[in-house]
Amino acid sequence: MKITKEEFQRIGEESPLELFHQGIKAKETREKYTRTLRHVLCKIFEDILEGDFEERVKQFVKHAKEDPDWTRDLLLNLSMKLKERTILSKEDSDYLNPSSIDNYFKPIKKLFDMNGVVISWNRVYATFPEQDNVSDSRGWTRDEIQKMLKFANGSIDRAIILVSASSGIRAGGFDLNWQDLTPVYQVDDQLKFEITESEEDDAVIVCAMLKIYQGTSFNYPAFITPEAYEALMDYKSDWTREIGREPKEQDPIFKKEGTILRRTTPIGVKKRVERMIKKAGLRDKIKGKRYEVPIMNGFRRFWNKTCKESLSKDSPLGSLIKKEFMMGHTGLIKLDRNYFKTHTLELAEEYLNAIPNLTISNEKRLRLENKKKTEKIEKLEKQQREIDNLKLQVKRIDAKSKMNEAMKKRLIQWAEENPDRADALQMAKIGSHAMNLDEFVEHFVTENHGELEEFLESISKTKISIADEE
Repeated sequence: MKITKEEFQRIGEESPLELFHQGIKAKETREKYTRTLRHVLCKIFEDILEGDFEERVKQFVKHAKEDPDWTRDLLLNLSMKLKERTILSKEDSDYLNPSSIDNYFKPIKKLFDMNGVVISWNRVYATFPEQDNVSDSRGWTRDEIQKMLKFANGSIDRAIILVSASSGIRAGGFDLNWQDLTPVYQVDDQLKFEITESEEDDAVIVCAMLKIYQGTSFNYPAFITPEAYEALMDYKSDWTREIGREPKEQDPIFKKEGTILRRTTPIGVKKRVERMIKKAGLRDKIKGKRYEVPIMNGFRRFWNKTCKESLSKDSPLGSLIKKEFMMGHTGLIKLDRNYFKTHTLELAEEYLNAIPNLTISNEKRLRLENKKKTEKIEKLEKQQREIDNLKLQVKRIDAKSKMNEAMKKRLIQWAEENPDRADALQMAKIGSHAMNLDEFVEHFVTENHGELEEFLESISKTKISIADEE
């Protein structure tokens, strides 16, 4: 393959803002970066740049290309201003966590990268303060999530809460289509995404998979509990009734209220959750300018803590890497995603261990725990039966072998005592193999509880008589 001079075309010049947007595939990230960039250029740099947001973006890129040193110094000034906020008391409303400073610069770096601007970023990064990653916040508890559900306004609210708690996905992960939802079946201890007609009666839905950020390089599989899947199916019925038809694969799972099909946004999902939280009285405690539990990230922390405390059949390291995958992380190190290719059903099998603890309803969780205990008891009983059958089989083989040997000895003894019989020696050589001892063996191992030696002793004293052939 080659490009000829005739085929070569110059690429049309696009605006800096358009190029910035093209460089961000994930919708949620693009919106977040745009908000931050707008804040920096229109608020923080209000006296330095002019015009509306798009005009300021053009000016900023132009200045950066024409005078990189001036732009570098501007960024250093921004870093120093932000750094001043990190040394304030955490109770101060203007306090900034040191780990948040980088979030102001990520959109700027993306803007410059997409527009061919070269800046000495190492010089800028060197001014960042030491990061304080110890957070005072925590995740939601099961009791708090139960309180939220009491104030759910319809099936959509209930589905959002249970999906959040059982999958640990971010708010941006709720940009889902119906084709991104797949139930996971269990048939005879085997997990499957698809089942045949003959397997329908024996198949049980044990969880469901969500394809998060489908169509992007950030996509990953998340899982939800049967409780959350059931809530989604209840919401699907309401979805169908409102729209007047069954949802198509490419239709959004979460939509805005009403008969017109409009996709709800991550912000819309967050507002629904926030309303339930406030009504449940869970927004009273505040630390500094932050609440004790982040609205959406509180579910993510609940999921993370619950899953990592759940027992696993896998090795501790393998289990941890799988759980990191299910959170959308690359793994313990960046190479894990490349060198630890885990089949999706293996992730589902790992997830099953945490389902009882991720189930919010006390009644359903108790039912799951009882089911798990029953299955464990049945499995142990089955194993014991198999062991007993093996022992019985060994006992049969041993008894038959000893009976054969005892019969053979008795026949040889009889042959020696009856040398006048022509067939005596041949009969002794054939021994008991020509006889059917199965009934004797079965009688001994199932009914005769005496010692085998007593039975064999009786064989040695058995009287042998042969009917004359006519």
